[in-house]
Amino acid sequence: MMILIYVLISAVIFYSVAMIKKPVLRISMTTIGLLLLVGAVGLTTLNFNQHWGMKEVTTTQTRAIYSAAPAQSPVKMVIKKELGTKADNYVLVYRDHADDQEAEAHFIPDKDDMNKLVHSSATYRVADVDEATVTTKVTRWRFDSDLAKYLFSFAGMDGSLARQSSVVTVPKEGWTVMTPDEAKAAAKKAAQMQQQMMEQQAQMAGH
Repeated sequence: MMILIYVLISAVIFYSVAMIKKPVLRISMTTIGLLLLVGAVGLTTLNFNQHWGMKEVTTTQTRAIYSAAPAQSPVKMVIKKELGTKADNYVLVYRDHADDQEAEAHFIPDKDDMNKLVHSSATYRVADVDEATVTTKVTRWRFDSDLAKYLFSFAGMDGSLARQSSVVTVPKEGWTVMTPDEAKAAAKKAAQMQQQMMEQQAQMAGH
């Protein structure tokens, strides 16, 4: 907010200079106004481009996730779809809660939020763990002092996203990560096997 005050003071000084008759005083006031204006613009530019007066604050959250496969499926799964040319970045499909009726796609790029689109990523890994989880690490820009907050609070930079990354971890036992095509093929195969079993049971019952 103080930066805006400096700009306003500079404008007032430049407007008033024309009414000053003494050359020395006019030059002095012009210099002061110019310095205030250049300083205000320079500091604001540093805040926007270099995040001057700010620091990175990171929060990390881990929570359990649940299989995208139907409840009767013997194998649990996460469905992956790689995004564009950005290496190791995916949309991942899974359930957030065990009783969810349908699995949901997560980490779909938000084209309406360019900052989040550029600075967000999601991937997966298979590890020797007991449960599937997603860990999200979010880093935001925060003012590093009361002075910085006083100077730049008008700019709306406090809390802006620096970067966000999510990692889905699935157990190597009993879980698999598939593409949508692989998941469809697996579902089709499971349905065929189930149909064959029903036919065999019907034949055995007929004898």
